[in-house]
Amino acid sequence: MYQSIRPWLFRIDAEKAHNQIITLLHLYRHLAPVRSLTRILHQPKAAAFQWENLTFKNRVGLSAGFDKEASCFDELSDWGFGFIEVGTVTPEKVAGNPSPRIFRLPKDNALVSRTGFNNPGKDVFLKNLQQKQKGKYILGININTNHPDDEKQAQTEMADLYQAFSEYADYYTINWGSMSDEILSAALIAILHQKQIYHKPVFLKLPADVPIDKLDEIISFAWRHHIDGFIATGPTQDRSLLIHSAETEIKQAGAGGISGLPVIHKSIEVVRYLSAHAPKEMLIIGAGGILTPLEATSMLKAGAHLVQIYSAFIYEGPGIVKRIAEACNP
Repeated sequence: MYQSIRPWLFRIDAEKAHNQIITLLHLYRHLAPVRSLTRILHQPKAAAFQWENLTFKNRVGLSAGFDKEASCFDELSDWGFGFIEVGTVTPEKVAGNPSPRIFRLPKDNALVSRTGFNNPGKDVFLKNLQQKQKGKYILGININTNHPDDEKQAQTEMADLYQAFSEYADYYTINWGSMSDEILSAALIAILHQKQIYHKPVFLKLPADVPIDKLDEIISFAWRHHIDGFIATGPTQDRSLLIHSAETEIKQAGAGGISGLPVIHKSIEVVRYLSAHAPKEMLIIGAGGILTPLEATSMLKAGAHLVQIYSAFIYEGPGIVKRIAEACNP
């Protein structure tokens, strides 16, 4: 069914189409019989995965960036996700970059995005989190500071976000490279004091372009700062990976990070290295480039414990969640 409406969706600006889907999910929230049927039809036949005190009902999650405002994650969970990550959220509202800022490159099954951490800020986000259904899914929150160049403010803001959302968050994610190593180090020290109270794990999300020869340094950094795992990886800036799209399409999209299928080989390489060299107790979530069960199972074979998708949800539709979850079933 989704493939029949995708051409219509793809004629609409990518961000406008995304916002329309969010609006439909808000309407869907009130259709209890439809929601019940959706959960029945899209519930994967897959074993749960246990890591420390977290039980993931299956190994497939939704990456941060889809539900930036934490406004529809409960509805999204009906489609079979074992875990969902919302955000990125900052203390104060961020408008982000001017539109258009999200572009599809269908020939490469890719997206180009330069949104700029647009989000409604802590207060709106906190209100939206109240819709969380306990025990239904694992909820991650991607957090960041409004002041990535100010060590003291970054410390205060990151620790405050960790504390403020801990009633709802099952884990937190911080994007590596979103602030300098020195400021991130200071922020993580501040978060550690909150972590000793609330005991919510923190993961580092690595970019696809992280040099392999830097990973030992990152692993050591993560270990020193009591990081609990990694998400590998986010988008790439490498345009050479866009081998099917016309040059005019790529130029029209302009600057931004590339996500989707072109990222898969970089992501798997990072996951494989982390699996071989990171402490075994660290959780590894494979992300970036997973479009079908083939890429997902390749991630698991490379050493990932779980996988996250985003572009697959856009290119393949909501039915892909169940297919990937069942393919990842041991």
